[in-house]
Amino acid sequence: MNHEEIIKRLREPFTAKEIEWKIQVTTQDKSKGMAVAYLDARAVQKRLDEVVGPFNWKNVYSLWHDNSQICGISIFHAERGEWIVKFNGAENSSVDPIKGGLSDSFKRAATTWGVGRYLYEMEGVWVEIETKGKSSVIKQNQMGKLEAEYNAAVKRIFGSAAPKQQSAPVQQAQPPAATVGTNAAPSAGNPNSDFKVQSVKPSGKSSQVLELIAGSGEVVTAYIKAGDQSIVNGSNLREVRLERKTSSFGEYNLITQYKAA
Repeated sequence: MNHEEIIKRLREPFTAKEIEWKIQVTTQDKSKGMAVAYLDARAVQKRLDEVVGPFNWKNVYSLWHDNSQICGISIFHAERGEWIVKFNGAENSSVDPIKGGLSDSFKRAATTWGVGRYLYEMEGVWVEIETKGKSSVIKQNQMGKLEAEYNAAVKRIFGSAAPKQQSAPVQQAQPPAATVGTNAAPSAGNPNSDFKVQSVKPSGKSSQVLELIAGSGEVVTAYIKAGDQSIVNGSNLREVRLERKTSSFGEYNLITQYKAA
């Protein structure tokens, strides 16, 4: 299987049974809430295992400004004979902060590979809820409605029927033993590259994480100090210099120079 087919399979929709739902907002009387779809980290791990094989991907974490986590997911590129890594981050959650931050950063890093990215295109669904303790939960009789709404959204986004279960894991060439444990810098991260900003998200109090698209179509995640109001979704950056930084938790990209187009 070539790398284009791998990316295609990583981006395939999940079955309705693999999707989790959480309440984002509620009505004042807490009788109804807006449910949004999300993936459990284990579903993402399963997708990576199925598509590239459990020995052909790995992840690393870095602490960012004491209250955020950065995750990098590396996949072995058999044709190049090297590891390709993509990063993203998330702030620590309010409940079980460190574990939540690690899980969220892992799932966000997976979206840079296309895993579950389509979920951002789905709208919330209003459902009946009930109170349990201090939380609002979805009534069990609403799950059929959510499954139907999800399958309809998948058909709208992908132009096909609801997805089927993934096939057996792919057998890929194994990475050379000498390269295991290393993270190769993205090829698009060379100095003086031009990028389009796909997304801008805050990371801690004084930095932002950018998802950049190179002219080749490669997606690169990098961090930059917050403050430049000209960097927004869809803006173009020229002569970008990305430097590979290493902390005790792993590696990440830092933008040290750029020009706003």
